Amino acid sequence: MTALAMGCRGWRRRGFVRLRGGSFQVLDCAGPDPLAGKDTYISEPTRDRRQVEKVRTRLLAKVDQQRTNSTKVTLGYTLDAWLQVHEADERTLEGYRGYTERTIKPALGDVSIAKVSARVLEQFYAQLRRCRTRCNGKAYVEHFTDEVHECDQVVHRRVRAHDCAAAKCRVLACKPHQCKPMSASTVRRSTSSSAVL
Repeated sequence: MTALAMGCRGWRRRGFVRLRGGSFQVLDCAGPDPLAGKDTYISEPTRDRRQVEKVRTRLLAKVDQQRTNSTKVTLGYTLDAWLQVHEADERTLEGYRGYTERTIKPALGDVSIAKVSARVLEQFYAQLRRCRTRCNGKAYVEHFTDEVHECDQVVHRRVRAHDCAAAKCRVLACKPHQCKPMSASTVRRSTSSSAVL
């Protein structure tokens, strides 16, 4: 089994080297991707066998720098602090707060600010452009309330016995999720506060 197949936790030696075509590829595990949760790797190639150890040392230093962040502050905490001091009219701030609570924090709120890279943000934007709930194509039922309920519930307009059709009583029904992508402009607006950090 190869080192890559074993994943980050299966590696015995950091700075794994493999021969790819006519060059050496040095790679190391950079930890889990904040959005996907899968292991990510960084690599650097060299054709010179004598340079392998230098490349390995440089790569390990780069990974160590990413792992030992200068700050452990999360994106969620940073956004909350930014929203407290950001100068804008109250309606704009309410919109930012809504996007932060509904969209950004569930995905990236617990991620260290130092790990929110341009690549992570681009992946996040792409997910929102596919589906605003970031369902990743998984089927589920969208319930109209978080409380315990029956999925098809009649809301009667009259208290006494009556004909629901004549009284035009409403039926609240839980429906299967259908992906609704966010428009590019909405994605920009909803994530503008995280981008400025």
